[in-house]
Amino acid sequence: MTNVLRILAGLGILLNAVLVFRKTKAIRATEDGAEKWAEGKKHAAYNTLVGAVANFFDVFGIGTFATTSAAFKLGKSVRDGDIPGTMTVGDTIPVCIEAILFAGLAGVDGLTLGVLIVTAVAGALVGSSLVTKLNIQGVRLMMGIGMMILGVMMALRVFAVGPFGLVGEGLSLRGGRLVIAAVVMFILGILMNIGVGLYAPCMALCCGLGMSVTATLAVVMGASALLMAYGNGPQFIRAGKFDMVAVLTQVIGGTAGVLVAYFLVKSLDVRILTMIVAAVVLVTGVLFFRDYKNGKPRRRS
Repeated sequence: MTNVLRILAGLGILLNAVLVFRKTKAIRATEDGAEKWAEGKKHAAYNTLVGAVANFFDVFGIGTFATTSAAFKLGKSVRDGDIPGTMTVGDTIPVCIEAILFAGLAGVDGLTLGVLIVTAVAGALVGSSLVTKLNIQGVRLMMGIGMMILGVMMALRVFAVGPFGLVGEGLSLRGGRLVIAAVVMFILGILMNIGVGLYAPCMALCCGLGMSVTATLAVVMGASALLMAYGNGPQFIRAGKFDMVAVLTQVIGGTAGVLVAYFLVKSLDVRILTMIVAAVVLVTGVLFFRDYKNGKPRRRS
């Protein structure tokens, strides 16, 4: 199953690279697309740094969505309506590289790994078809909700509250536990489309059901890579709901961040880093709610 995961991740890289190239070429051929490309180039350096830092932290389980969406929002480097698609499409290739590098971390059961990945991808497909049809106000509201949920989850993970503090030793799930995990993974696949990263809740789910941390990492990275590569990534690309330049900078910076983390860092205390990111995510959620409120049409007195 590990080799299958690596092959699928590699094919996912090729698929998304081709889709992004073709869609970007088509968009840039229009007058509006050319203007968006020129505007995106102004933030290229900043967004490259965002991709590198976010994906560096991703290797240690913090996840890219929290850091990336917060940085885009605070730096005003990507339009609000394009944030979900940009961070999904841009991070797909770096996350697939993670899956290839880390797939052999643990001998997780093939059936468990396969079921959880398939259900997460299915959820991503359902969720992305809904998110791409939202107007800017809908995206702001859902991103605000997503950021608040993720911020709270990350804080709970830091302090090992509830299921986030339960660690097992199992390499597989069977029976009712597998059914529960599959249903939750489907829901998490949907939530990925509104900025709720898979890492923290998936860690809580699998560890809470008795799986070991190393086995959970294989599930987390495999599910994240494949649901992005074959689920919501292509959906966002087809809809054109992404910042063209920011996606390229995420790929370049993100790949560099993953490789640096893999080759140079073997262990790191991420407790403080996670607390900082959690605080930033909560603030970002408030900012999305503020923009949603400001964007509402005012009632006439």
